[in-house]
Amino acid sequence: MDGKVCHAGLEAFTGLLQEFRKGSIANRQADREEAVLAQWLGELTKYWDERFGGFPQCRFRYGSFKGVMRRGLRDEHLKKIIVHTLGQEGEGFEGAAIINPACVFGRHGRDIARRLNKLKVIATDIDPRCNWIYEHLVPQRTPANYEFRRDNIFEPTVETKPAAVVFFGACGSLSDAAMDYALKSNARYLICRTCCHDNVGQNTVIVKQPTVMNRLFRFKNFVHAKVSMKKKGFFFSPDYSRQAYPRSQAAKELIDSEEFLKVAQNTVDSDVCRAIIDLDRYLRLVEKEYNVWYKGELFFAERAAG
Repeated sequence: MDGKVCHAGLEAFTGLLQEFRKGSIANRQADREEAVLAQWLGELTKYWDERFGGFPQCRFRYGSFKGVMRRGLRDEHLKKIIVHTLGQEGEGFEGAAIINPACVFGRHGRDIARRLNKLKVIATDIDPRCNWIYEHLVPQRTPANYEFRRDNIFEPTVETKPAAVVFFGACGSLSDAAMDYALKSNARYLICRTCCHDNVGQNTVIVKQPTVMNRLFRFKNFVHAKVSMKKKGFFFSPDYSRQAYPRSQAAKELIDSEEFLKVAQNTVDSDVCRAIIDLDRYLRLVEKEYNVWYKGELFFAERAAG
């Protein structure tokens, strides 16, 4: 990848972190955040648009209720990229598979399997019930090349060599565990959408704001905390404690774990803070010798040749 792209990622992380430290996003003014994001993410946005195009525009911040409801448009954009990328190179992946961790219902995995019927899609989740419900209650045949396996992405056991690791919203550290699985399994592609940035580092605390999304996420975190106390591997893992963040070496030179957690606690109502979390992931993937494109919580990472 062009060195300018990597530099743009570090520059964006540094710039947005400075904005957070200045408190310029504290008043939650959408127009202020939009200007800040345009300033610091402009280069990365340009690189994404030059390669992929068609990114669904949204005038609502991603952390807003309306923005969250439009995630499906970005998921469809991501699936088109997956199908185009793997469809073109499918003949070179004999014996490999597409792995879809944190699949929940397996809806996206099934959709990809239908569109890429020459490749096997293995969807995994720690809880098989949602996949079972979808398979038995949705009147649409499960593709023959789709397979569900019960698996904990924090302690993955799927040994099939993946051509690509894909996911469509994995809460907090689940996204990082899925990314680590792609790195450790030497997957050629990692194509995904992150979500629930507030849950990195086992965090369930959110800075309170009088918004619908803030109330919903506080309730969600109440449930997450209760479930994780009873069931090992659900949402959280000691391997991804607050001390494990930031993830990249570049970010560790700029921010410590305590401040990173404060960023995470503001992510529900701040797209700037969400981008800071994602840019740390971006930098780590670059450090692991992946070429990375990023825009609006979407990642496309390709293992560098050699």
